[in-house]
Amino acid sequence: MLEFKNLQHTSFSEIHSVFIDAFSDYQVPMQPTESELRYMFERRGGDLKLSYGAFDNNQLVGFILNGVGNWNGVYTSYDTGTGISKCFQKKGIAKDLFSYAIADLIRNGIKQYLLEVIKTNQNAISLYNKKSFMINRVFDYYIFSKSLLTNRKESSIKDVIIDKVTSLDWNKAQSFWDILPSWQNSIDAIQRKLDRFTILQVLIKDECVGYGIIERHTGDIAQLAIHHQYRRQGIAMMLLQELLYLSQSETVKIINIEKNYQPFRSFCDSLQLPKGDGQYEMMLQL
Repeated sequence: MLEFKNLQHTSFSEIHSVFIDAFSDYQVPMQPTESELRYMFERRGGDLKLSYGAFDNNQLVGFILNGVGNWNGVYTSYDTGTGISKCFQKKGIAKDLFSYAIADLIRNGIKQYLLEVIKTNQNAISLYNKKSFMINRVFDYYIFSKSLLTNRKESSIKDVIIDKVTSLDWNKAQSFWDILPSWQNSIDAIQRKLDRFTILQVLIKDECVGYGIIERHTGDIAQLAIHHQYRRQGIAMMLLQELLYLSQSETVKIINIEKNYQPFRSFCDSLQLPKGDGQYEMMLQL
């Protein structure tokens, strides 16, 4: 008989082993090393006490890895990854494990449960629907070679300076936003692993009018925003080029951009960036 419990006493190497098996034929390649998986988990606010496993004779055969934090001012858990070992799939384990997890999250004061799922993963979407998760937002994502963008274009505005900084005035930065970043691109997620990111700010006459943030070792561009008055003048392109120069990975990712946010879609279309299948952001109120 299967046993469900949290993962606080389970070794991360065992979790990693099951993760690799569970995602061995996933639509998007997901075969991180143990240290890469741990890093991803920590960046997303991972908490093993509020993450859960299914055990068969004390052997881990399935997991839900959860992050925890405040999301729009609400105490929230975020599903950073759910998987079941190959030989235990299609037995209803994920459904039962979610039932256990949701009940325990409620006992621990969590008010809402957030996750993302690739649009083409119909099995997972069906499970989440049965658990009453609702689509909150629809995301696009772009994964491309940094060599795709080689010709730097200068801004039509003179005296544009792009500098590295160690921190931002986040209140000012948020005034440039039209949409909220996803959980893994949030301010909290960046600050958890700030030493792995580089922040560039755009200055015109000593005033910050935009910024971009890249995770150097993965090429993941977490945030990019320009002051409303300085858009469509080449600044975003200049900033993107500078971010690409900083990437230690040939592959660059811009993920979880709201699909209905037309300005960014138009920007990516103008650069002919290849668009992935997209994701749903889903939420369950607890």
